[in-house]
Formats: sequence, C-alpha cells, structure tokens
Amino acid sequence: MTTTTIGKLQVEHPEDKPVVHMTRTFNAPVELVFRAHSSCEHMSNWWGPRSQRFVSCELDFVEGGKWRIVTSGDDGEQHPFKGEFREIVPNQKLAWTFCYDVPPMDDEIVEEMFFSEKDGVTTITTTSYAPSFEARDAMAGTGMYEGAAETWDRLEEYAATLA
Repeated sequence: MTTTTIGKLQVEHPEDKPVVHMTRTFNAPVELVFRAHSSCEHMSNWWGPRSQRFVSCELDFVEGGKWRIVTSGDDGEQHPFKGEFREIVPNQKLAWTFCYDVPPMDDEIVEEMFFSEKDGVTTITTTSYAPSFEARDAMAGTGMYEGAAETWDRLEEYAATLA
C-alpha cells in the first residue's frame, strides 16, 4: 500500500486493486458537510481548486440523477466532470459515478463516500473504484490528489458558513 498525505488529506493506493482510498476530517457537523454536496448552489462555493473558476453546474440530487460540473482555469481551458448518483443516504453515504469528461482521461469511476461524525468533527472516507490499474495511475498523474486536497479545504471552509 502506498500512502500519501497532502495537508489534511490522506490518500492510499493498494497494490492489489485498482482503487484509491481518501480520508479527511472536517471541522464541521456531518449534516453541513453532506448538505454541501446536494446542490449547485452549494457546490459552486467549494468545487475545484482555487485556481479554477466555476463555469456551470447541473445536478439532480436523487438516486439515478445526473450531475455535470464545468470549471475553467486562467488559461480558459475548461474542465468538465460528470456522473450519476447511485446511492444517497443522508449524512451517511453518497455513491456516484465520476468522470473527468476529457479523452483519454474519461474513464468512469465509481466512488463511495462515507460520512461519520464525532464531537462535531466529520470524517469522509472515500473509495474510488477505477476500471483498471492504468486508469487509476493515469488519474493519479494528473495532480488530482492535490486538487482534491484543495477542494476539500474549500469544502471545510464553506461548511462552516452553513452553520
């Protein structure tokens, strides 16, 4: 198992499966951290690294609902993401498909996020199931983990504003 820590984000790559485990704590109650995932209004305040501008969002937060988010960098290059919600258990679990919609990086992964809270601190534990080791390793090579760490820093900041 390879483990990397970026700020508050811990990333693990098992050697025997094409998955990625990410874990991070948030200084906010679980209901606020979970709610921040439920609408474009919320996600527009924290999705993506700070260097990205939020361009558009479509999000149907129901099981089977589709989502699509587009961000843009200073260079104008757009970064489209899309997927479908597979399971929503309020304040406990969110499972969705996730795709960076730019070939050849457009492998669809399935991501399960588990939310737990202790003493007002929420932990998200995520497992991302890539279709192959090559897809997982390509994803890792894009700077995705640094982007995830910064995105989740922004999520913690935004959840605090919901209190």
